[in-house]
Amino acid sequence: MPDIEFYQNYLEISRTDLRNNACEIVNYVGCPVIGVVKCDGYGVSAVEAAAAWKANGVRIFAVSDPNEALNLRKCGYTSEDILLLAPVADAKIFHEMVQNNIILTVSGVQSAKFYAKTGGKEATRVHVAIDTGMGRFGTVWNDFQELEKIYRTKNLSFEGVFSHFSASFEKNCNLTQKQLDRFLKTVGYLQKSGYDVGMRHIANSCAALRFPQTRLDAVRVGSALVGRLPVPVPISLKRVGMFHAMVVDRRRLLRGQTVGYASICRLKRDTDVAIVSIGRQSGFGLEKRVDNFGMRELLRGFSRTFYSYTHGLFVDWGGKRLPVVGRIGSEYTLVDAQGTDIRPGDYVSSFVDIGFSNFHRKYV
Repeated sequence: MPDIEFYQNYLEISRTDLRNNACEIVNYVGCPVIGVVKCDGYGVSAVEAAAAWKANGVRIFAVSDPNEALNLRKCGYTSEDILLLAPVADAKIFHEMVQNNIILTVSGVQSAKFYAKTGGKEATRVHVAIDTGMGRFGTVWNDFQELEKIYRTKNLSFEGVFSHFSASFEKNCNLTQKQLDRFLKTVGYLQKSGYDVGMRHIANSCAALRFPQTRLDAVRVGSALVGRLPVPVPISLKRVGMFHAMVVDRRRLLRGQTVGYASICRLKRDTDVAIVSIGRQSGFGLEKRVDNFGMRELLRGFSRTFYSYTHGLFVDWGGKRLPVVGRIGSEYTLVDAQGTDIRPGDYVSSFVDIGFSNFHRKYV
């Protein structure tokens, strides 16, 4: 594989910023942190994210895919606990997880019975998921009969119980508090019934940093590590991940020429443009699709679109903003180079959606 200098574009990630973010988070929450490193460490690599957490005393990680758990084990994380946040439904995967000492999620009676039936002589380590309003995994919070069936299942070692907030980015704490109350009511019932539920955790990044009452026995923090949260938080976090892209060509386009797909952009003046190796494939200029669940979401989508239209997209070149000309391409995009001496071989910079894994990463 060639050196990073040969790449036309790459994501630069600061290990120092990652570790500083982890330090800020651990010191602020004041309780055990479960380092969530799913989605390849939110774009910075699960191994690098785990290293930042480990350097700050975190000894339990969480992932959402079995391969993520195995990758951590193969990369040297052999003594730390790893929690798989989704249930397993395949016997081969189950045995692979158990052999690698991965803690599994019980999503309901069905998965509890499957683990008990498929497991060996030793009890399978599990955390029980409770659905308090997310609707994804877990037994519904007030279905006490089903929950008792789970905790009466043999050959399971119940080490934790958890749920997940659906709107911890909300301005107030109304929905979050409602889910927390449901969770605590359910856990309280189980404890009064004589069941040892183990570690209680429900807070994700936004909740852990914004709402102290949600921290309980531990918090699960993931996206906060890379400093890319949808709302302000009370600690200073660095936004990790800057994309660098090479200029591969420079040319002059004349007034009246059209630019990009669909020819929707027609130049109003003669323009010098630089062609940059950045596009939608690298997460540049991408927005999440608007969910069709109500007028509020549609208005938010319109607001984001209007903001992009009025402010425009740009890349940075030596502190100077170069606006995008025409539509963003899949791999190459034109930017306005008028009045600059930018030339092929130079690099521009931009923040991108680092959830895209099809670019090269450089760690500094």
